[in-house]
Amino acid sequence: MARLKQLLSTLVLDLWSHRRGGPQDDAVERNVRVNIYHGMVAIMALNLAAPFIGIFAVKSGASDLQVGLLSSCPAFVSLISMIPGGRFMDRQVRKKEMLTRFILLHRVSYLLIGTIPFFSPDRRAWLLVFAVAVMNAPASIANIGWQAFISKVIPMSRRADAFAARNRLMNLAGTIIVLITGRIIDIVGFPVGYQLVFACAFFMSLAEVWVLRRVDEPGENDATTEGLDARDTADDAAGKLRRPISRAEIASTVRASRGFTSLSAAVRDIVRHGRFVRYTLASIVFYLCWQTPWPLFTLYQVKVLGANNMWVSLLNLTNTGGALIGYGFWARRCNQYGNLKTLFLSSLGIFIVPLAYAVSKSLLAVAVLNLLAGAIFSGANLALFNQLLDVTPDENKATYIAYYTTAVNGAAVLAPMLGVSLLSLLGFFWAFLTCAGVRLGGSFVFLLVDRLEKRVAVRRSAGTSVVA
Repeated sequence: MARLKQLLSTLVLDLWSHRRGGPQDDAVERNVRVNIYHGMVAIMALNLAAPFIGIFAVKSGASDLQVGLLSSCPAFVSLISMIPGGRFMDRQVRKKEMLTRFILLHRVSYLLIGTIPFFSPDRRAWLLVFAVAVMNAPASIANIGWQAFISKVIPMSRRADAFAARNRLMNLAGTIIVLITGRIIDIVGFPVGYQLVFACAFFMSLAEVWVLRRVDEPGENDATTEGLDARDTADDAAGKLRRPISRAEIASTVRASRGFTSLSAAVRDIVRHGRFVRYTLASIVFYLCWQTPWPLFTLYQVKVLGANNMWVSLLNLTNTGGALIGYGFWARRCNQYGNLKTLFLSSLGIFIVPLAYAVSKSLLAVAVLNLLAGAIFSGANLALFNQLLDVTPDENKATYIAYYTTAVNGAAVLAPMLGVSLLSLLGFFWAFLTCAGVRLGGSFVFLLVDRLEKRVAVRRSAGTSVVA
């Protein structure tokens, strides 16, 4: 009981009492905790809707092609929105306010999706594909904005443990919501059950934004930056602000707004960061291999194994249960071996998932496998993010995150369509076996990059000129 009271007291202080001007370590630890709270509320908002869009599409009459497009079209939208969005976020002297606006813009789309059943049956599936694609634009910008924002909030020395704790509790909260939501949809039925939870997803996002606002952005409470509006950009910083701002921040935002005046200049700047280039190329290969079977899983669960919304919830639960076990283990491996080696080790096991689908005739067997896969792959989820923050330069970080995400989304555009093509050519059994082999090969790219990084480090220590 005493422990519970202490936790509640800390929660109240973190969210309702801004402890400004305290020791730096206290401010960092508070932000770590608030970041965890935000992750829990954010995943609750997302999991009220996102896990059920695939089965909602099938019930709305979507074809195999349209189910594949539900993955490919959002990735294509990311391709055209990420880089402009990253540059826009880099121009924001204060990112938090703009970040919350993009989050709300994305979440309001769930209300629009809820109106799709009111249209004629022949239009529903295409309207859903269009809505899911368009809503990915603000979602993508919010994602890269959050990554750039949180990299300044939580120092590198705390990231492995901080994000492992965040992911662990996010998965727990998200799974509980998915279980409840799946049962509600099955009880209420199509389409009202879906419309109800999509509306709830939007209202939960209001709580998500409120919690995110409790994170203290570095410098927002300094005397030199008091009252600065997040909408102020580099031009404002150059002389149009109503209140003074530090010279360092002025220089940073001006560089962000002027740093990439042409495509050739951008390419030259990217090539200078060898670690970033190597990691991005490896990630493109990995994402292509990883995401190819995604639409096949949904189609197999619903059309062959007869999954309903409750089973979707249970499959999510088993995957999350494994992740809860795995995050603590893999956080220690990140600290011990580094992110790249952890990526290789933790992604090796994901070939098991399509392999099991190829031989499984039971949803129960798939659920058991998901438990193992969740424990193994939680390390990849953790290390992918930590390594990205590590290899992106501090200056123009949001733009570089946009470059990376645009590149891997190029793979995400192709992967689902490749999976659907494999299905039409080979059928479920051989398509799953092919995907298992492809996934196994994709894991080894991180081992290759890890070896390259070690060679570069040795050459640099020997005084050889190399691209860093």
